[in-house]
Amino acid sequence: MLKLFNAYRQLPFYFKIIIALSLMLFVMSLTQPAFYIDRKEDPNAYSDSLVLFLLGWMSLLGGAIVPFILWLANPLYIVSILLILRKKIGALCTTWSSTILALIFWQLKSIMTSESGGYSHITGRGPGFYLWLASFVVLALGVSLYQCLINRNKEV
Repeated sequence: MLKLFNAYRQLPFYFKIIIALSLMLFVMSLTQPAFYIDRKEDPNAYSDSLVLFLLGWMSLLGGAIVPFILWLANPLYIVSILLILRKKIGALCTTWSSTILALIFWQLKSIMTSESGGYSHITGRGPGFYLWLASFVVLALGVSLYQCLINRNKEV
C-alpha cells in the first residue's frame, strides 16, 4: 500500500487530480441507487450500487452472463488505476475497456433480479449509475489527454 501511495505522489499534478476525482466519483456512486426496476409489490424498487459492486460477480453463478461481463468494468477500472500508478502501457486500453463496458450497461432493458432466473424491466437509471459512469469517463479522458500530451512532446 505504501508503494502505491508513493507512486501516486510521484505522478504529475494533473494525473493526481484525475485519479482523485475519478475515485471520488466512484466511491460516491456506491452510496446511491444504481437503477430502478419494475416490481408490482414495490414500485420504487432499486438496486443498491454497493451490493452490485460487491456481489455482482455472483451473477455468473445464476447464469446471467451479460451482467457479469458488464460487472467486469469494476475490476478493470481498479486495474487501470494500478497500471497508471505503475506507469504501464496497458492503462489506456483498460480504462477505455471499462468505460465501454459501462456504456454497454446503459443499453440493457432488463436484468436478472432473482435467484430463480426471473428478469425485471429496468425503468430508469439512478444517480449511482451516472456517478459510476462519470468516474470511468473522467479516468479514460484523463489518461487519453495525458497520452496525447506525451506524444506531442515527443514529436517536438
